[in-house]
Amino acid sequence: MGEIKKLQIAAYTDAACVATLLSKISAVINPSTYSLTYKAEYEPSEEMNKADQTMIFTGMGNSDLNLDLLVDGTGIIPIPDNQTVDGYIKKLRDVIFFYQGDKHRPNFLKISWGDFVYRGVCTSITTNYKLFNPDGSTLRAELKLVIAKSLDFKTKKQKAKTQSPDMTHIRTVKAGDTLPMMAYRIYGDPSYYMEVARINGLSSIHAIRPGDELYFPPLKKA
Repeated sequence: MGEIKKLQIAAYTDAACVATLLSKISAVINPSTYSLTYKAEYEPSEEMNKADQTMIFTGMGNSDLNLDLLVDGTGIIPIPDNQTVDGYIKKLRDVIFFYQGDKHRPNFLKISWGDFVYRGVCTSITTNYKLFNPDGSTLRAELKLVIAKSLDFKTKKQKAKTQSPDMTHIRTVKAGDTLPMMAYRIYGDPSYYMEVARINGLSSIHAIRPGDELYFPPLKKA
């Protein structure tokens, strides 16, 4: 039988969680369940005298990982590094909420357990104290974490490469591309090339080279 892998929470300086690893902590007891919440945001259409409502998609909302961890100090399952329950809770809070002075923000987090990987930031942690030693120190506690998904900007740019003309696009110029041609591919109308040139600060519609990344804004509605 293979070694049991513990859920791990690692803290990084960057949203992609690839730069500097600041600290990490493993679950004492792996969670029996966790939940993922995905949200999409809509707003009602604004036409006059509408008989029914049409919801217009405006963007993806917050997506959360809800994670419950149990810390038990009765000795059934030893806490790493011979920590007390209170000591483990303090270390967990330090990993999650340590304030990066140079970044002016808490840490970015990478939650991993087997094939499951989730990157985000902790928006809340609730500690329910369940059992106590005679001296009042904690013997058992439940920790409820809410981790909001947070993507780095590079990944967001890649996700912006959608096909709908009313969405933001980032496109890489390829050999043979012209601005009118690229505008036609996205908008179905090459006449938008002047607006694309203006948005990207181009001195000329010919001032593009293979490898350049261009921003194509959503179509303006009439």
